Amino acid sequence: MLSESAPPLEHDAGDQSEARTSSGHSRAIFFLAVASFAAAATTRVMDSVLPQIALEFDVSIGSVAFVATAYAFAYGAFQIVFGPLGDRYGKYRVILIACVGSMLATLACGLASSLTGIAAARLCSGMVAAAIVPLAIAWVGDVVADNERQAVLAKFMSGQILGLLAGQIGGGIFGEYFGWRSAFLVIAAIYLAAVAGLLFVLARDREATAAHIRGNGSIWQTLDVFMRLLTRPVVRFVLFLVTIEAFAMFGAFTYVGASLNLRYGFDFATIGLYLATYCIGGLAYVVQSRRLIRIFGPGRLSFLGTVLVAITYAAIAFAPSHHVYLAAIPLMGFGFYMLHNTLQTCATQMAPDARGSSVAIFATFYFLSQAVGVFLAGQVIDGFGFAPVFLTAAVLLLFLGIVMLTRLPPELSRRF
Repeated sequence: MLSESAPPLEHDAGDQSEARTSSGHSRAIFFLAVASFAAAATTRVMDSVLPQIALEFDVSIGSVAFVATAYAFAYGAFQIVFGPLGDRYGKYRVILIACVGSMLATLACGLASSLTGIAAARLCSGMVAAAIVPLAIAWVGDVVADNERQAVLAKFMSGQILGLLAGQIGGGIFGEYFGWRSAFLVIAAIYLAAVAGLLFVLARDREATAAHIRGNGSIWQTLDVFMRLLTRPVVRFVLFLVTIEAFAMFGAFTYVGASLNLRYGFDFATIGLYLATYCIGGLAYVVQSRRLIRIFGPGRLSFLGTVLVAITYAAIAFAPSHHVYLAAIPLMGFGFYMLHNTLQTCATQMAPDARGSSVAIFATFYFLSQAVGVFLAGQVIDGFGFAPVFLTAAVLLLFLGIVMLTRLPPELSRRF
């Protein structure tokens, strides 16, 4: 058990007995969803614009991999920073400041004149955007009553899912017709709308945006909790799983759009539409998730998901036609969310006495592993092409599925 002096990073349900969803809360949640839409779009827009950036600066795909890596690295590293800051200074206000920073950093991405400038702006963007979604979810937990919270969070998270879609589609379409910089300028404008809305709610209804400050834990105490969590075998096991997942899945997926461009000469608008089918596959899983979980259980569900993803990566590695991508990408999204939904649930259960801290560590490993995977895959593609990257991802993910099918600890599987 963690010591009683450790700072709580989530709040007891009993603290929320008088919480309610006021009109001020509803307005705030809407604009928080707008902010999460922009943050999600920023995360995935690089899938479509990466080959465009390489083309403009006349460099190889591997040479611009660090631009994509910078965002994922910073986003992952700063997950563990903003929880204590939100508790100490107020989640709503920290989110508002993060949105201003994200707007400025995204604007800088669109205006940068060098690869180094783009990477620096993406690094800053990832640092500040890391606050938005986790703190917004925590703030909803503060202000929304228990019996309403799940439905409210579902509506809030729809903004993030739509943002993923918009980032992939918009990055391709805006890049094709107005240049890749326009995609970042549009996202910066969406951040501006979120900032204006959050300021409006703050000025109009101070009570609705109450800070919910918890001053009983320092950042150093929180870091001590993180270190002690890492001594638990079940925590290390889940972090091992998510490291493989993120490294393999997104180290390869980031270059699916580039392979369409270089193999088949697709324009960037079409690439964006192809990549967007990945999110459609994910949404299809969400619709059927209750039924699938009930039928298969966590181990078999995640294993079948990795089989789907492995097959689709192998298919596009040797695709004789672009039509293979059109069938493979949505199936890849469906399979990935079968796996990732199981891992997310494991993350919430691996340390119930310190759930906030354990989920923060999970997110940190998830995004840092993406950053490493994207960078290394870019180097392999420059030297050997796309097929080795896609096939390696297939093998690693299939291995992951077998581990989850045969080695998932009982303390995790019985809680599903």
